[in-house]
Amino acid sequence: MRLSDVQALLDTSFQGAEEGATRMYEPEDERFDKRLSAVWLEYRWYVHERGLAEVFVKWKRVEREACAREEVSVLRLHLLGHSAVLAECAQRVLDAGQPAPGRLLELFGADGVKRESSVAGTTGITLEHWPHPAPQPLLPEETFQALSAVLADPHASFEERHEAVDRLCRERSPRVVRTLLAALEVGPSLSALRRLSEWGELDALPHLERALAGVAPDNPADLWALIALQRRLQAWEAATRARQPAM
Repeated sequence: MRLSDVQALLDTSFQGAEEGATRMYEPEDERFDKRLSAVWLEYRWYVHERGLAEVFVKWKRVEREACAREEVSVLRLHLLGHSAVLAECAQRVLDAGQPAPGRLLELFGADGVKRESSVAGTTGITLEHWPHPAPQPLLPEETFQALSAVLADPHASFEERHEAVDRLCRERSPRVVRTLLAALEVGPSLSALRRLSEWGELDALPHLERALAGVAPDNPADLWALIALQRRLQAWEAATRARQPAM
């Protein structure tokens, strides 16, 4: 499917759904002209009740004027939280292609994400149902304290911090959230920010804004990643506001 067709499909499938954050359409932002990539990207965030649908579109990095006619290689939808309405919208997008059982599944580990895929011409469509929040066994106390100590150490390496976040997040709990937020006071951690944004932890927003303020002008890759996480959290924030009773 051409980009213009994919965008029309998304507009139709999610008609009436609120967009919780401003779309990211890379060709319109000159800050990403020098991002070292062979593709252009577009992100969208739809919200409803306790759910969020994050849409990711990828196509070849052609001249801006040619984008609408370019074939999209990847159309991916992430369903987070709980919303039957958004699940129906996302299913309509998936149904625009022919079923492709098992496609891409071999590329992922046992992360608890349910994936469905289809193909529309040269466009691969993937719908990912991310795990709902659920009680999980606590890590052994000794393990939890050791991993927390790594994140509290300002001299820990990037690799050490990344591994500590990954292992801690096998336990989704208030104490892990507190530990990740405290780690961001010690130093930046894209992996911690990514996980907190997945979980909709709005207390991570100030840390994201601080990280964005510190991004070097010659680092468009990190700038894109951080803005995307910021928009995801802004979408969660919009969903939270929509659930609050009017005063």
